[in-house]
Amino acid sequence: MIIVLKCSRRSELINRIEYNNFDLWINNYDNILPFAGGNKVRKMFQIEERITKEGKNAIVTTGGIQSNHCRAASLFAAKNGWKCILILHGSKKKFYEESGNALLMRLSGSEFRFVKPEKIGAEMDSAMNRLSDDGYKPFYIYGGGHTREGVEAFADFTEELFGSKSLQLPDHIVLPSGTGSTQAGIITGLKRLGLNHIQVHGVSVARSSNKGKQSVMESLEFLPEISSIDYDEIKFHDNFLFGGYGKKSDELISFITSVTRSTGFILDPVYSGKAFYGMIKLMKSGEIDGKVMYWNTGGLLNLLT
Repeated sequence: MIIVLKCSRRSELINRIEYNNFDLWINNYDNILPFAGGNKVRKMFQIEERITKEGKNAIVTTGGIQSNHCRAASLFAAKNGWKCILILHGSKKKFYEESGNALLMRLSGSEFRFVKPEKIGAEMDSAMNRLSDDGYKPFYIYGGGHTREGVEAFADFTEELFGSKSLQLPDHIVLPSGTGSTQAGIITGLKRLGLNHIQVHGVSVARSSNKGKQSVMESLEFLPEISSIDYDEIKFHDNFLFGGYGKKSDELISFITSVTRSTGFILDPVYSGKAFYGMIKLMKSGEIDGKVMYWNTGGLLNLLT
């Protein structure tokens, strides 16, 4: 059995569907929620609390030109009246041509800087200094919401989800994993509840297995109560990348189309589609079995580019 969980601020599940002889459960909250939904929005709610508490009035963060995180951060900035500078990697030309997340970032009124990936850190530091010189009180947000608050957001959500004991417990949880903070938060929440038997599998959307595992370990260090987890315990699969971050193939698009046509469940080629594809492959191979929950972290806007 597969339970499909969309990342919302609530966790009610409805609608049993079937794909490829697997049972799936999908909750009734669409990805398009406040600030266009997804796991980055949940992280930003937590980060917003810290920024407000510390009296900051500007943010600097980074991501790709279709970054879910940058979209969420820029819309939160607009809501709160914060100055926002986004350090983006990718094609500047495409950024101003494409819709989806790029369009929402442009509408937010944020300021943009386009750099090569190796220049991101220096440009973010420069933006922080410029804001300070201009009289702002800026807050630095690592890409993907890779912060203590980002991890805590999903530790809390996991406790909310499974702590009520109203949801059937899975043996495995599968999710798209990028910076590792969502995966680390889920692991933390399960550990707090004593649900150590549930294995959390991150399907990489960008990184190699070694880098991905290390990123999850670094995220776990934000919440030291479970810092004793071993590197070898981290499940991070990098064999479903289809060439790398943001890249796709005819096989992936065909798979996404098949899922949607047979179930009505919408996947995207950057995040959810790769993770769902990987999950089905892992189940077919027998690498994971029993009750499997698919945790949808969002990404629908990546279809709309």
